[in-house]
Amino acid sequence: MPRPPPPGRGAPGARRPVRDFFAVWLATLRSPLLPLLRRALSSSSGSWDDPLSSAAAAVEAHFQAHWSALDAAARQDPARVVAAGNWRSPLELPFLWFGDVHPSLLTSLLRTLSPSPRLLAAADRVDRRIRAAVPNVSDRFRRAQEAFVAAEVAGTADVEAFLGELKSVALEANRLRRGVLSELVAAAGGYQAALYLEALSRFVLSMHDPEVLRRFDQCRPSPGS
Repeated sequence: MPRPPPPGRGAPGARRPVRDFFAVWLATLRSPLLPLLRRALSSSSGSWDDPLSSAAAAVEAHFQAHWSALDAAARQDPARVVAAGNWRSPLELPFLWFGDVHPSLLTSLLRTLSPSPRLLAAADRVDRRIRAAVPNVSDRFRRAQEAFVAAEVAGTADVEAFLGELKSVALEANRLRRGVLSELVAAAGGYQAALYLEALSRFVLSMHDPEVLRRFDQCRPSPGS
């Protein structure tokens, strides 16, 4: 299935804002990828047959393509990516960490599927890696902020260097997300991996569901209240 060119890549006429890319990415996940995965799950006997493995692999590749696109966007405009761009729904914002879902959300979602003891042990291993990596990325970001503030006060601020560090932080966060998803899918394997990818897809799409967003807006205080 052809994919839209990542933001900032390709010929100038082929480039598109991240907002447009993400809209196409969501639409492709909504249909045909998620329906194909659901049909493969419903018709599977629980074995890792070709239709199910192909449908699951397509969904995993779609998420990996999303993070590759965020990498491309971070190379062009790291501040917008790190701060959550205008392509995000208001309901997504509490779940974001340097531009996309916090990696621990990926393991939390797996635990909701009543995994086997073996898979729970694998999720624990991934969680330990996340707990070791996340503070390092956050500390790197904090140090970049502190260095920029100190340099600004001294009149020697280097905006280009600061943006370069923001880009590195965004790329490192995406590497962590990519690795976590790959490791969880590999650990789950087969039918359980497909169930996990189906749940992840549903969660992401729910953040943009008009009815869910309507209920979210109803819970928000009105201006001046």
